[in-house]
Amino acid sequence: MADHYVAFSIPFFLLFIGLESLFFWRKNRTSLRVNDSLTNMSCGIITLIFELFTKGGLFVIFAYLSNRFGLFEWSMGSAYTWILFFFVYDFFYYWGHRLSHTINFMWNGHLPHHQSEEYNFTVALRQGALQDTLVFPIFLPMAFMGCPIEVFATVLLLNKFFQFWIHTKAIGRVPLIEGVFNTPSAHRVHHAVNPRYVDKNYGGVVMFWDKLFDTWAEERDEDPCIYGVRKPYRSWDPLYAHVDWWARLWKDAVNTEKWTDKIKLWFMPTGWRPADVTESDPWKPYDIGNYKKYDPDVSLWQKITAIALFLATLPLISHLLFEQFSLPLWKKAVLSVVIVACLYGCAYLLNGTKRKSLEVVATNSTNEGFS
Repeated sequence: MADHYVAFSIPFFLLFIGLESLFFWRKNRTSLRVNDSLTNMSCGIITLIFELFTKGGLFVIFAYLSNRFGLFEWSMGSAYTWILFFFVYDFFYYWGHRLSHTINFMWNGHLPHHQSEEYNFTVALRQGALQDTLVFPIFLPMAFMGCPIEVFATVLLLNKFFQFWIHTKAIGRVPLIEGVFNTPSAHRVHHAVNPRYVDKNYGGVVMFWDKLFDTWAEERDEDPCIYGVRKPYRSWDPLYAHVDWWARLWKDAVNTEKWTDKIKLWFMPTGWRPADVTESDPWKPYDIGNYKKYDPDVSLWQKITAIALFLATLPLISHLLFEQFSLPLWKKAVLSVVIVACLYGCAYLLNGTKRKSLEVVATNSTNEGFS
């Protein structure tokens, strides 16, 4: 049922994206980059398709543990139950989010959300397909607390919907709630690659956890946010975006000589590499002052065709979400393949003659700078 709300929300997301674009066009004659925006939304659609086949299973596991091993019974008719678990969920979200930035294999699930070099409402839709699956174990204490699955699914959805409005540069600092709730200013910091901002502001709805665990940072006018990741994703391919980091880890795992390092690197802090591969295949330092956004030249007809391919997926993904419980598995699979093929074709056109580069532009092998 939660996916039905997502399907209902698609037109509203597109409306706000259009309004934000109009705002900046009227303000300074700038517009959304077609390539970046379409890739952001394509990643979101890939995530919806992946979770269509996985999230139900995770909810079944949660419901079973809650019903079988839950320590307490909670009344769904009580406002206390909903308020309590809203904030309990936000607490575990903070830690899931933080671990996703600091453990090598988990970073792959969250990485797609940070790959965009822009910051607007389309970035809110750029979610990692593997993220919720990888962080799911972190929320299991809620099941053992006896949290009803209906409550868990609802607070999860509310947390995600809340975070849509904070992905914009159109809203400055918000009086009274800055530092209390998550805001566009606070979340701009989280998406920035500036040294002072890296690995800050993990909170979903409230910023209390960041202040409690010393990961809070304010946006500073003298240090404007620069967006993206310090090991940039130089492509518009929404499929490879979801395995890019694992591919890099796998390459290091194959090339390192020590068997302990082949396993160890997956669980080390983000960006840690075995000494021998660091020496034989060093990563170039990320130069924030001279870095240029990925923006290959493509013709007008390529852009128009790419937009048409993307628009063709919208009624298909909406139908898939609305009818997921009535469609047979093979029809869901066929629809999914058609949607993914359209999105891949869109990316192929937008990449133009510059296909995915093997060039690496990254920081050193410490955690700082990979989030």
